[in-house]
Amino acid sequence: MKLLLIIIILIFSINTTIAQLQGQAKIDSLLKELPKAKKDTNKVNLIYNLSYGMYEVDTDLGIKYSKLGIKLSQKNNWKLLEAKFYMTLGNNYSIGKSDYYNGLYNFQKALDICLELKDSVFYSYILNSIGMIYYFQMDYKKASHYYNKSLEVSLNINDSSRITKSYLELARYYVKINKNNIALDYCKKALENNQFKENKVSAILYFLMGDAYKNKKEYKKSLNSFLKSIKLGNELGFKFLVAANTSEIGELYLNQYIDELSPKEEIKINELHLKYSIDYLKKALDLTKELKELEFRSKTLKNISHAYALDNDTNKAFVYHLEYVKIRDSIFNRTSVNKITSLEKSREADLKKQQIEAKENEKLLIMYFAISIIVIMFIVLFVISRLLKHSEKLLLNVLPANIAKRLKAKEHPIADHFDEASIMFIDLVEFTKMSSSANPKEIVALLNDIFTIFDKLADKHGLEKIKTIGDAYMAVAGIPEIQTDHAKRTAQMALDIKQEMKDFKTNDGTEIKFRIGIDCGAVVAGVIGEKKFIYDLWSDAVNTASRMESTGESGQIQITDNFKEELEKFEGNWNFTFRGEFEIKGKGLMKTYYLGN
Repeated sequence: MKLLLIIIILIFSINTTIAQLQGQAKIDSLLKELPKAKKDTNKVNLIYNLSYGMYEVDTDLGIKYSKLGIKLSQKNNWKLLEAKFYMTLGNNYSIGKSDYYNGLYNFQKALDICLELKDSVFYSYILNSIGMIYYFQMDYKKASHYYNKSLEVSLNINDSSRITKSYLELARYYVKINKNNIALDYCKKALENNQFKENKVSAILYFLMGDAYKNKKEYKKSLNSFLKSIKLGNELGFKFLVAANTSEIGELYLNQYIDELSPKEEIKINELHLKYSIDYLKKALDLTKELKELEFRSKTLKNISHAYALDNDTNKAFVYHLEYVKIRDSIFNRTSVNKITSLEKSREADLKKQQIEAKENEKLLIMYFAISIIVIMFIVLFVISRLLKHSEKLLLNVLPANIAKRLKAKEHPIADHFDEASIMFIDLVEFTKMSSSANPKEIVALLNDIFTIFDKLADKHGLEKIKTIGDAYMAVAGIPEIQTDHAKRTAQMALDIKQEMKDFKTNDGTEIKFRIGIDCGAVVAGVIGEKKFIYDLWSDAVNTASRMESTGESGQIQITDNFKEELEKFEGNWNFTFRGEFEIKGKGLMKTYYLGN
C-alpha cells in the first residue's frame, strides 16, 4: 500500500523527465523572444509559456515569471490569464518547492476568478490540483473531497481529459483505503474514457488495478495488470514504473505461495510461486540501486527476506533482513540509523570471523546481534518519547489541539483552505492613550482580566482565539474544525461581549470602551515559523473584518453585508441597523450594519 504514495511522484517524474530533455531548449528559445515582444498581448503569452512548465526546470524563475504575468494581466484586466498565472504560481510553489501553503493560497486565487468568470474547465483543473496538494500531505479525506468535486464539474461539461484524470485520482484514493472494488470501477472507467490508450495514464491505471486485484487475492488478474503496466513502462522508458510493478509482482507471488500452504506447513502445493517471487523481487532490487526512495526499497527488502525464510535459506533471509532493518530505521530516525549501521558492520565482522572459527556458534551470534538492535531501538524510542512529550506540552500552549497534533506528526508546513469561516476583531478604544500614563503592572492585569472574559466567551461559543496584538483580540469560528453555524457562533459571542463590557470599569472608575468588526468568507490558515510557531490565517475576509473594526464606532459591532446574509440563515433575535455605504480601504464602497440594539 505504501507504494501508492510513490505513484503520485511518478506522475510528476514522467513530466519532469520530458522537461529535462526538451524543456530547457524551449525555455531558452522563449527567453530570446521575450525582449522582442512589443505588445502586452505578445509578451503575456510568452511569459505564460515560460512560467507554465518552469517548475520542472527552474522553480525560482517560474515564480518570477508567474508574478510578472499576474501584474501584466491585472494591468490589462485579462481575468482568465490572471487565473492561469495564479495556477502556474501554485504549481511552482507546491510541486517545485513543496511549499503547500503558498500553493493552496494561489490555487484559491485562481478558483475565485474561475467562479467569477464561470469557467468550469479551468475550475475543474484547479480543484484537482488542490486535491493533489492534500494527497501530498497525506490528508486523503480532503484529497478525495476535491477529486470528487473536480469529477462532478468535469462530468457536467463532458470534458473527457479532465474526467479521466479525476477517475485516476479517485482510483488511487480508494486503493489507498482498501476499497478495491470501487477503485477497480474507477480504473476501468478511466481506461474506457482515455483517448490515448498507450500512454502514461494507462500505465499508472494498470498499476493501480494490479494493486487492487492483489488486495482482493485475484492473483491472475493482478499479474496481468502489472505486466501490462511494465510493457508500457518499458516503451515509455521509465525505470521507476517498471521497478514498482516488478516489486509488486514479487509480492503477489509471495502472497499466493503463503495462501497455498497446506495446514501442515512442511507440505507446499506450488513451489514455483516462491521461486517466481524471489526472481521478481531480486529484479526489483537491481532496478532500484540508483533510486533514493527509501519506503519502496524497504518494502522490497522485507518481502525478499520473508521469501528466503520460507525457502529455508536463512543466511540470505538474514542478510536481506538486516538491510531492511537499516532502511526502516533510517526512515524513523537517521541519527540512530548511523549508530545502528556502525554496530551492524562491527557485528557482521565478528560474525564472519566466528563463522570461520566455529560454524556451530552462528545462531548464538545472530541472537546477540538481534538483542543489541532491540536494546538500541528501545533507548532511541525512550529518548524520542521524552522529547515528543515536552514539545507537545509547549505546542498545546500556543496552538489548537488538532494543529499541534499534526505538527507533532512532523507535518510542516501546515496549510489548509476553508471555504467558510467568520472572523472577529475586537479593539479597546483609546486604551493605548490610557496606558501611556498608567502603572505597567496595572495595565497588564487589566488586559488579562478583559482577555480572560473574551477567552471564556470564545470557549462557550466554540470560537478559536488566534492571537492578541497589544490591546486587540482576534478570534475565528469555522476553523480549524469546520462549523456550519460559524456566523451564528460569532454573532452570539460578539453580543455577549457587548453585554459583558457594558458596565465594565477599572478600579479608578474609568470606563473601558470597545469596537468589534466581523466578516466571513474563505480563508487560508497555517502554521508559520521555525522556532516560534504561530497559527494564523489570511484572506480578503480577514482584511475586511479588520477594516470593520477600525472604521466602527465605540460600543458597536460593525458587520459586512456578506456576514449579515450568512447570519440571517439562522433563527435568532438579530437586530441590524443599516449604517450606510462607506469607502473601505482596498474594497471601495461597502454596505455595513451594526449588530444588536
